[in-house]
Amino acid sequence: MTSDNSKSKPRHCGKIMHRLYIRKGTEKRKWIAVGYYCDECSEMLKEYDLKKMVTIHEFPTDAFNLVDRITNPQSLVLDPGFSLTKVGFTGEKIPRFIFDSVVYYNESGESFIQLAEKTETTVKIKKKHRIFNIVENREELNKDVFEIFLTHIFEKLKVKSSKTAVWVIEKYHNANYSDFLKGRLDVINNSSLPEKAKQHLRKEKKTEYVNGFETASSNRRAMAEVFFNVFKTPKVYFSVGELLSLYADNQVTGVVVGIGANSTRIVPIYEGFIISHGLSIRERGGVDVVNQVKEFITKVGLKTPKSYHVDYQVQKNTRLASEEFCYIADDVKCEMKKRKESDKYARSVNVVHDIHIKLDEIRYLAPEILFENEPLSILNKPGDLADAVIESIQKCDKGLAKSLYSNILLVGGGTLYEGFSKRFYQDLKSKIPDNIVFNATAKPDRLISAWIGGSILSGMKLFEERKFWVSKAEYEDKGSSAVDRCI
Repeated sequence: MTSDNSKSKPRHCGKIMHRLYIRKGTEKRKWIAVGYYCDECSEMLKEYDLKKMVTIHEFPTDAFNLVDRITNPQSLVLDPGFSLTKVGFTGEKIPRFIFDSVVYYNESGESFIQLAEKTETTVKIKKKHRIFNIVENREELNKDVFEIFLTHIFEKLKVKSSKTAVWVIEKYHNANYSDFLKGRLDVINNSSLPEKAKQHLRKEKKTEYVNGFETASSNRRAMAEVFFNVFKTPKVYFSVGELLSLYADNQVTGVVVGIGANSTRIVPIYEGFIISHGLSIRERGGVDVVNQVKEFITKVGLKTPKSYHVDYQVQKNTRLASEEFCYIADDVKCEMKKRKESDKYARSVNVVHDIHIKLDEIRYLAPEILFENEPLSILNKPGDLADAVIESIQKCDKGLAKSLYSNILLVGGGTLYEGFSKRFYQDLKSKIPDNIVFNATAKPDRLISAWIGGSILSGMKLFEERKFWVSKAEYEDKGSSAVDRCI
């Protein structure tokens, strides 16, 4: 909304500045003036407190996008995942951008980042580097790549890093959990785990399922060093994605089953506190489904010129094909019998350069990897996804079981496959007693639920009033360990 009286408008860079308004959901005053904006140099006439935008309901027109026109909003929310990174401003309902968590380089050596869209890039890719490397099944931050990645992020959002706070969403870290799996007797004996679990952990010194927990603290510190030292960020905060997903669902108690690109994480939460000894991790994620489809495509005889650009297109088109065409079968044997009777269920996919591959049984066989049996932490026999959720709840206090079973939240890109929630519900129902009431929910926005929770929480006055943010001054005083207090 702009004023028509040009004489009353201040000028900047030789051009008239537009007065900007936002619509606020109140009865007394619906339109709030927030200042003047210069289209020529993208400058605001005065500072604007982004916290006021938390209660915004709508913008005046589709063409009018207020945040695009604010040079330095107070804070942004960053969710850097292994496959995708979601980023946007505090108070917004959805992320502004969703990027591949990769820095690409063209033939002239220039770096760029790519939107995770169903479009083919016209830029020839010479090489690529992920912001996370996989080292012994754990995700470790590549600081140099992360720095370049953030540079492009700030440029895309048109904000000054030295004036923008950053709320970072991360994976949960708990040193004791790693110690449980390593078989440290002092930690096991003093824990609140059931005696059966203690006996198993004393006997089996498991180390292969630590996953990202052990490196999460080092990743957090490494990110803090980049933010404060390189980008001079005024303040940062780190928060757990599973907890934020629960907040976004207006809940503080439940079990969050998050299937990301690289792993499945089962996190029980009670009254906003993570029950660390109830955590479970499965080495299965969306990348494994994509790899199953890619392996199938390779076996049927795909031959393409080898280059980074072609490899990128094949990988991206394979991922998009798996997302669009793969689904979860209620019963694999019945599905296999039904599909063999007809060829109408096959789908032809353009992998690269008009090379088409027919996907048939792989459409429902590939996602089965998300439900496959894996060793469990307190049982001698392997179990599937439903078994892992049940075990996670059994690790917690018996008095919490009813509350945890009543709110099981499915989040992450791996849960978006058609039929996933139905299959999960059936498997869980078949494994728990009839007298236990449970509820498994899969919201439409579950891919970005953690980001939404961060957008809501980072805008609360409580975090500012109680000084929860880690400031640059605190970082300079204590070093990178200053961010360890974030929860």
